[in-house]
Amino acid sequence: GISSVDQTFNNVLPNLMWRRKLSPRSTVNVFYRASTNFPSVTQLQDVVNNSNPLHITIGNPDLKQSYTNFLSGRYTFINTLKGQSFFANVFLQAANNYISNGLYINSSNVDSTIRPGVVLKPGSQLTKPINLDGYKSLRSFLTYSMPVKFIKSNLNLNAGFSYSRLPGFSNAVANVTNNYTYSTGIVMASNISEYVDFNLSYSVNFNDAKNNLQPTQNTHYVNQAAGIQMNLLTKVGWFLQNDVTNQSNSGLSAGYNQSFWLWNASVGKKFLKKKQGELKLSVFDLLKQNQSIVRSVTETYIEDSRSQVLQQYFMLTFTYSLKNFGTPARRSFGNGQQRGPGGGGMNF
Repeated sequence: GISSVDQTFNNVLPNLMWRRKLSPRSTVNVFYRASTNFPSVTQLQDVVNNSNPLHITIGNPDLKQSYTNFLSGRYTFINTLKGQSFFANVFLQAANNYISNGLYINSSNVDSTIRPGVVLKPGSQLTKPINLDGYKSLRSFLTYSMPVKFIKSNLNLNAGFSYSRLPGFSNAVANVTNNYTYSTGIVMASNISEYVDFNLSYSVNFNDAKNNLQPTQNTHYVNQAAGIQMNLLTKVGWFLQNDVTNQSNSGLSAGYNQSFWLWNASVGKKFLKKKQGELKLSVFDLLKQNQSIVRSVTETYIEDSRSQVLQQYFMLTFTYSLKNFGTPARRSFGNGQQRGPGGGGMNF
């Protein structure tokens, strides 16, 4: 038969913003808002998807929308005389009726009938969206910047921490996955001249995922990235650009702990009046090593995946910049004629 879903929700969604200037160089901003997330049509449909007999999914017409409270804070300090700046950010979220997943795994040696027409084979699983309370997340980020005068550069130091609590349901037992990420990085950016520009960077993320119901799924993995960008420009308009990055992963599944180099380079010439035209030949992934590896941590599973990506290719581009629209003529009011200095009238 044909089933229909009819749901109506009424909510009050407040917003609040507060700002205070602590000193001529520092300010604090606080922002709060409430929001809702309505389930998708696929999640609401009471339809069984058994295209993969080992992983059957089914909708839930009784799903409710989730209600999220979001709070953020930002502290800013800027010393323009010394070229120093400091920023601190924190973001908090909590949700009621969080749309999660209920998981049932048939661990027996016989078929399990979920409902008429839905049979779960031994070792296969059924996933159904459900509403659960207890979702929380916290993200913080700090960054400090200062000049390094003897090499005419700017130094940027950053650090961050994030946490998320993902509630789930597995074989009728409440399940919680806690994710922790610790990150830090450093960037050295040049300020030498318009003809020489470089950027050195390094960042590392330490990730921990802990499952209170299935400790065997607890995992620790590390992502690192180091890179250098170098741009050289001559006074006659020739330029050379290089961007080299190394990315490495450790702690992932077998075959995914890889380290690879990504090298992009280009050469070109600026020409025409005021160097508004640019012709550039670029090559992407010069070493043919580009990879796309992603780890996904959910309330019911941890998955490592690799996507097929386009590796080495070349591109020829022409760019014309509209960066100067001329100087407007001076106008005077009263007699409709333009006057030079000393000619009287009001000039703009």
